[in-house]
Amino acid sequence: MRAQPRLASPPLRFLATALGCLFAVGGASAAEITLKAAVFVPPTTTYGIPFKRFVDHVNETGKGVLQIRIVGGPEAVPADGQAQAVRTGVLDIASIPPTYYKSVMVEGDAQILSDMSLAEQRKSGAYEALNKIAIQRMDSMYLTTYGIGVPFHLYLTKEMAVSGINDLKGLRFRGQPNYNAIFKHYGIAGVNIAAPEVYTALERGTVQGFGWPLWGIEDFGWEKLTKVRVDPGFYNVIVNILMNKRKYDSLDAAQRKVIDDAVVWFEQDNEKYTADTTKATLATQTKAGIKSVDFGPQFKQTAIDLYWDDLKKLSPDAIGKLQPLLTKK
Repeated sequence: MRAQPRLASPPLRFLATALGCLFAVGGASAAEITLKAAVFVPPTTTYGIPFKRFVDHVNETGKGVLQIRIVGGPEAVPADGQAQAVRTGVLDIASIPPTYYKSVMVEGDAQILSDMSLAEQRKSGAYEALNKIAIQRMDSMYLTTYGIGVPFHLYLTKEMAVSGINDLKGLRFRGQPNYNAIFKHYGIAGVNIAAPEVYTALERGTVQGFGWPLWGIEDFGWEKLTKVRVDPGFYNVIVNILMNKRKYDSLDAAQRKVIDDAVVWFEQDNEKYTADTTKATLATQTKAGIKSVDFGPQFKQTAIDLYWDDLKKLSPDAIGKLQPLLTKK
């Protein structure tokens, strides 16, 4: 008589079940993907922190599905090469201002001139218009933006009898491309100095002032040498989180949901973060002895008008269409 096959003993059945669970867990873990990202400044500095908050939220909510790894700041991938790295797929995501990809998408700088919130830019169609240009020119999509509501300013290193913009004529200021139009208009000499070298230039009097947004002068210790902040601020800080379009399209539904949900969370949470950070920054500058001098609303409007004019010369059709979408009626 042929022997009947014996059933596995209970311990063996339990082992088989356990191994099955283990393989199932391993399969889920294998499905998790990690995106490579960079930011234009060190992630622990003023304009790197919001991006890190976005990444931390993705990594918390996307466990087992999708993660983002920040490979570093400009020391890992130079800031002016990050947009290209996203385009080619070397990076999946980058957090950078439009000035760093202005050579291929000059229209990106129009966003700094808007008086709209990000939600209003989405509603007006401006954000989608910018996104379409980014996809066409850089194979990249606009995920979200931070910095809106943080203005640019002029700062002086000496306490001077300053009552209006004409008092700054002939002075030397450290600037950046965004300031070129206003410097030229008011007879201010713009000096190109790398940010890490500005402290020494201020200390030695090589420049008598500098252009910088409201946030972040403390990152470099400049508040120790700053005496006056010119108000009102003008423009907006704009830092866009770009993602390679092909990479986004390759994600499955669950992976895209992690990104999309993080964008919604970030844009809601970032309003309070921006307001709180601005309040703390003003308090810090006051404590450091920095006084405010108000040049009046026309100063701000002139700065904005000058830069719109410059952008229209570079891309008349696109800027002509974007301006009404980025301007409150």
